[in-house]
Amino acid sequence: MVKRGLSRDRLVDIAHDYVGAHGLDALTMRRLASAAQVTPGALYKHLRDRKDLRRAMADAIYRTIDLTDLDLDHPTVEQVVACCERMRAAMLGFRDGGRIVAGSYSPFAATSALSTVLRTLLREVVEPPHTPGDLASVLRSYTTGFVIEEQAYLELAHDGEWEGLLEDLAGNGFARVDESGDIIAIMTGDRDLRFTAGLRSILTGTVSSEPGV
Repeated sequence: MVKRGLSRDRLVDIAHDYVGAHGLDALTMRRLASAAQVTPGALYKHLRDRKDLRRAMADAIYRTIDLTDLDLDHPTVEQVVACCERMRAAMLGFRDGGRIVAGSYSPFAATSALSTVLRTLLREVVEPPHTPGDLASVLRSYTTGFVIEEQAYLELAHDGEWEGLLEDLAGNGFARVDESGDIIAIMTGDRDLRFTAGLRSILTGTVSSEPGV
């Protein structure tokens, strides 16, 4: 029997709480059922399978993004940057948020709305031969990939493993080619600055220049 008050959204919240405590790799449908205090079969009234759960979890992450202040009637490059910065912030708000979003291909409302906003902004500023859809895909991939690396670093640092990895790297004779711009420098430095600098590198030559940008 399905527990009273159980819903798809409530199960997604429980799943995020479970991941927050144990990590994404520990999440299974059986463990979700245990956390929700129901039998595993009760989950399938609300969720088709684990992939459906992941898509719903990704959509819940994107649901936290506020895009209402973006002016879609007057798109600018700065608004494109702001949209991506908010994507990153949303994923960082959830443990393993980058991994949850990556490859989920969520077809649900918040994810679709974000994609529509980003393509709409790009439609007015993109330069041929680039297209809004292609550039939106690149920006989403860059943002998600950056967050995955970022959250992996933060977890390693939290668990006390990061310094040991650096010592192993040095001990194995692998010299850092460029200490100002390799992944170690990016993760241990000002990640906000590095993320936005990466965005602007992608946008340079793909969007029209604007005064003050």
